[in-house]
Parts: sequence; C-alpha cells; structure tokens
Amino acid sequence: MFKHPLVNFVYFLGFSISMLMTNNYYEGLPYFFIFFISIFVNRRSIQGVINQLKPIFYYFPMMLIFYLLFSFYLTDNSIKQILTEASFGFIKIIFMIGSMSLFFETTQTENFINIFRSMWSRTKLTWKWPENFFLFLSITLRFYPTVESNWNSLLNTRRSLGLKSGFTHFEKLRITAKMLPGLMLYQLYLADDIANAMKLRGYGKKFPRGVAHLIDFRLIHLTQITLILFGYRGIDLIVTL
Repeated sequence: MFKHPLVNFVYFLGFSISMLMTNNYYEGLPYFFIFFISIFVNRRSIQGVINQLKPIFYYFPMMLIFYLLFSFYLTDNSIKQILTEASFGFIKIIFMIGSMSLFFETTQTENFINIFRSMWSRTKLTWKWPENFFLFLSITLRFYPTVESNWNSLLNTRRSLGLKSGFTHFEKLRITAKMLPGLMLYQLYLADDIANAMKLRGYGKKFPRGVAHLIDFRLIHLTQITLILFGYRGIDLIVTL
C-alpha cells in the first residue's frame, strides 16, 4: 500500500487492531471496504494471501464445534446468537490475518528491519545491545528461508526416489522428527562459521555499525503515520455514535 515499510506496517497493524475492536457488522463495514481496496491495490499479492488463509479454513469447522459446545454449556444464548457471534468472530480473524499477510507480501522483511536500524543509526549512539539485537534478527531471517528450502529439497528428493508417492500428516510428522534436528544442527554450525568470520573482520570493535541500505524516515512519513492513526480513530468514533 505504502512504499515506506514503517508506514506500511502502521497502516496494516492499525487496521488489524481497529478490526479487533469492532463489535458488530455495522462497525466493521468501513474496514471491509478498506480491506478490499487494499487487496485491489495489491492484487498481485492475492495468491500469497490466499495461501496464508487456507489453514484457517481447514481448522474453522473444529473451532466452530468447540465454540458451540462451550457456548451451550456456559451461556444461555440462543443458537442463532451463538452462530452469529461465531461467524462474525471468524470474519474478524480472516480480515486480521489477511491484512497482516498482505503486509508481509508487500513488504520485504529485510527492509522492515533496516528502517529501524537506519533510525537507530541516525541517533549516533554507541550502545552495543541494540546492534546485537538487530544482528540477531537479520541472521534469523536469513537462515529461516534456508531451512525451509533445505526441507522442501529433502521432501522432493524422497519423492523423486520413489520412497513415498504422497505424505499423510502423520508421515510428515514422523519425517520431521527424524530429519529436522539434523537440518537445525547444520544451520547452527553454519551460523558459527559466520560468527567467526564476523569476528575476524572486526565486528564488536566499532559501534555503531553502518547500514548498507539506509532507509530515510522523513517528515512526510511521520505525517502519513499521523494521518493513518487519526483516520482509524475517526472511523471508530463515527461508527460508534
């Protein structure tokens, strides 16, 4: 929606929080329009959002059954009221998860971390713990795609060898328990090699560290964030009149 990652984050996070605070369909109607407009603007990311929402639809029937059972035993509400509350709660979850999925689809995680590193770098402070924290996040986000790629390669290799034509959920769980610890140990060894290389290059001797891709945070971005927050607050006040 917005090019600046921090403004984009505030926009989608504010939407999720405001959607969470709605109590009925009338209060949620403006946010339905905002969500669909956001989807239309970022329509190239629709497939990624749908993939993120699929597990919710799989588990919704089970969640609905448990909700109905507890509601029958713990409340005096009618079946119509219980179903209405359950359906509205499910819609809120869909819109909240969908909005944050859209954020991750439209914003690179590295840029999101770099904006905070850039803002910290502007302060010219020489505190060590923020630098280590940003480094921890960067390395974690760097290794997660590698673990995922190696895991997918492992499954594809088993299929190509004809070991299994398809995997049930129990079979995937058994393979995960057997193979994933080895993959994690490999990544730990690789992280240790990178840490040694960083020490040899002088990490820890000079603070603050530089930012390779500096992202500016200007007055226009602060203005956008302020307008977004006031916009959501204004919608909340209007729909609750």
